[in-house]
Formats: sequence, structure tokens, C-alpha cells
Amino acid sequence: MTLKRPLSILLALTLLLSLSLPFASAEEEGRTIKMLLNTKSFDMNTDYVATTLEEITGYHVQYDYYSDDNQLAMEVASGTDYDLIYTTPTMYQTLLSQGALKDLSPILEQYPDVKEAISDLGWTYVTHEDGIYGIPNVDDAVYVGGIAYRTDIFEEYGYTEPATIDEFYDLLVSIKEDTGLIPLTGKSAVEAVIASAFGLSYDFVVDEETDSIVSWLRLDGMKEYLAWMNKAYTEGLIDIDWPVNTDDTLNEKMSSNKAAMCYAAHWSTLNWVNALVETGYEDAYFKTIVPLEDSNGERHIAVSNGVSAVFVIPVTASDEDAAYTMGMIASRLEPENYWRFNDGEEGVHYTLDEDGIPLPILPAFNDDLANGSEFQIGRNQYEHPITWMARVHKTQVQWDTFYDANSKAAGYGFEGKPLTFAQFPEYTEYYTALDTLCNDYFLQVIAGTESLDSYDDFVAEWEAAGGKALEEAATAWYRENPELVEAARESTSPYNEIFGYTIN
Repeated sequence: MTLKRPLSILLALTLLLSLSLPFASAEEEGRTIKMLLNTKSFDMNTDYVATTLEEITGYHVQYDYYSDDNQLAMEVASGTDYDLIYTTPTMYQTLLSQGALKDLSPILEQYPDVKEAISDLGWTYVTHEDGIYGIPNVDDAVYVGGIAYRTDIFEEYGYTEPATIDEFYDLLVSIKEDTGLIPLTGKSAVEAVIASAFGLSYDFVVDEETDSIVSWLRLDGMKEYLAWMNKAYTEGLIDIDWPVNTDDTLNEKMSSNKAAMCYAAHWSTLNWVNALVETGYEDAYFKTIVPLEDSNGERHIAVSNGVSAVFVIPVTASDEDAAYTMGMIASRLEPENYWRFNDGEEGVHYTLDEDGIPLPILPAFNDDLANGSEFQIGRNQYEHPITWMARVHKTQVQWDTFYDANSKAAGYGFEGKPLTFAQFPEYTEYYTALDTLCNDYFLQVIAGTESLDSYDDFVAEWEAAGGKALEEAATAWYRENPELVEAARESTSPYNEIFGYTIN
């Protein structure tokens, strides 16, 4: 495992970029930038990171808070004097439609390093016909997790990771017969690792033949998935409590040696390992099975990437004030500064391992930098995936779970969600209720309380409840916004480059 961008190159880039940014003007003017954000559980004004940022950039920022979007809307409507405002993507769209946001494209021409630091996906989202209206926070295309399995059990019985649905079925049978444990516990109506074997990834996908958005209810793979899950449930290969499990019951079953496998993100396994070791299973540990191959040998690895926040400047701000605020944003994206407020000082808050990956020094890292990510205004696409690793590496178990899952998943092409940036009335009106309707039906079919023979009737019910209208509106939106859809679908793991992976 070797970093593609050695520390020497990072430092050279840092020097080059820092020379190009007009930080001196911040110290000369000495004014305060007023920033409005959603409510926090801590005071950003007195946080270690706020003090550090002012010291290294020269910009003084006053942080104030709003409690909800209604309060924010009233603040903007009254002619706010805030220089910069945090918004959710939904609120961003609302304020944009009201003409309340300043076009930042002329100002960004003065700060090309801001455009370069943030990924194109984010700029696609905030760019409209007549300008650019926000600074996007873009989430990395990280594979959150798959089905975690007990490595000690696998080693004891000679099991290997399955690649296909048939191999997975045989594994479940063997675990049940050999160990007496629940082979797989869970609660999801659509378990992504298994669903991949049937060609499923997202609930709404692009049908290439008709160039339209369709529900996965239209795909043959959904009925096949439900039939397989019902068979596994009937045969006792998955947890009998699957339809009623909660996060607490799943944790209890995994922590007390009642189940061998369960979906897990990288933050899930630490408590399981600690509990198992304390009760005598000294070799208990976990690795991850990633989405299985379908009949064509493809793995459908869905990731939750997109824009999680947009920072905007009100249309009432002067060009001079907006440019000064943009200078502050540029200073936070500068590589050396980005490392300082996300990971702290080397030797004090973190060390670098032989591959250039930051390892947190505890408790200093937690004491000073626990809230560092809250100060991000835009994310540096080159530095964020690396600096973020210090947060994942707070325990070896968490890091190992994260690394194992991503080192496997990153070797395959990721699939981004076509409707990541969906903004149309039918989506807001119907999506959540339809999702609940599907989940309830799927779980009933899995448990056998509803026959799969009712599938066509359920689809008709779903259509009448808004599904048909949502598909039609989604298709119209998709055809009007091809750039947004393609930007969302093209999803590449940053760890391909960092760890030198090759997509299979």
C-alpha cells in the first residue's frame, strides 16, 4: 500500500498554493466575517479549531446559529447582513428559486484555487445557466460497509469469502450446520450485499433502453431477490427476527456470540469485538463481504456520495464583502491549513505512518480536533480523503474494518445514485411514503406473511400511491438535467488513487 501523493509532493503543492492566495489582506483589514450556521452542540466561537484558524489565516469569523429552516428563511427575507450562510441542499434550492443568493462566478475567477480544490460534482450542482450560487461540501465516494463476518469462525471451519449468491447460500448452510449460530442477522428490507447478486443497487435507476427513470420494482431482479430471501428465511439461514430487529437487538446478537454475520459500517465492530473478547472469544475479529457478483459477474456497489451542504452568500452582500469572504474560504482550502484544522499539528495531534497516512495521537486529537470537520467550507478533494483517515483511525478495530471494506470495494466501479440531486415536487411529496410502503411489503414477503404472488397487485398499489407520478416526474427531471444525473452516477473511490487500486 503506497500513497500516490508522497509527503514531499504535498509540501511542494502546499507552498505553491499558499503563495497564490491573498491571505495578507485578511490581517490588514482585520474585519469580522459573520457566518450563520445550523445549531451545534458546542460553541464554534470558543473551539480550539476556531482559534487555530484565525491564527493561521488571519481571518476572524463570528459564528451564529439558526434553529431551523423557517428561522433561516425569515432571516434571509428580512435582508440579512450575514456574510456567509450554511444551507442544506433543500434550503439551497429554495433560496436559489427566490433569487436570494449572490452569483459567485465573477468572484471565483479571482480565486481559481477554490474551483480546483472542490470536485466537479459539487460545482455541477451549484452551477446554473446564469452563474454559480454556492460553495458545495461534497461527500467522498466512500463504501460505508457490507456484511461483516467473524474471522475466527471462518478460520476455525475453513470458510472463504463468497463471490456469488450460490457460494453465499452454501456458506449460510455451513454456518448453521457447523456452529449452531444464526448465520446472518439483519433488518434491512433490501440487504445490499445480497441484492447486488440480482442486479439491484438503487430504488430508482436509469433504464437505458427507454432513457427513463424507473423503480427497481420494474426489474426482474427484485422478485428474484425477494424469492431468495424468503427461501433463506424459511430455511433458518437468516435471522427469524429479521422483520422486527432493531439496531440494539443486532448489536446484542453480534456481541453475545449469537450470530456469525451482520451488516456493519466501520463504526459498528469495535463494541462487538470488545464484548466478545471480554466473554472469552479472544480471537474474535471482523472482515467484510462486499456486494456479490450478479449473473454477468458484475458487482453493484452503491455509495452515498453527493452534496451534503452548500455555503451561500446573500444577494445583498457587496462585491467587496463577498470577495473578502471568498478569501477566507480559500484560506481554509489551502492544503497546509486544511491539514491543520482537520488533523492538527504533526507530532502533537497526529503522526504519519510509513505510507503517509495520519494516525491520531490520543487524547490530544480528540480533545482539540473532535469538531474540526464542522469548520469545513467546501472540502479539498485531494486532502480530505487522507486527512479524514485520522478520524477513522481512532481505534485499530475501526480502521481495520474501514480499510478491509474499502480496499475490496474500491477495486470495483462504484454506482452513484441517479436521483442524488433530485429536486421536483413529486419527489418531495411521494418519495418517503413510497419507500416505507416498499419496505413494509418486502419484509412481509421475506417473512412469508405475504405471498410473492401478490407482487403485481402491490406494484399497482404503489403506482396508485404516487409511484407512477414519481417515475414520470423523475424521467422529465432526468431529461432536463442530464449533467446532474451523470455527475451523480459517475462515482469513483478516492482510495483508488491513494492506495493504488486498480478497478477490476
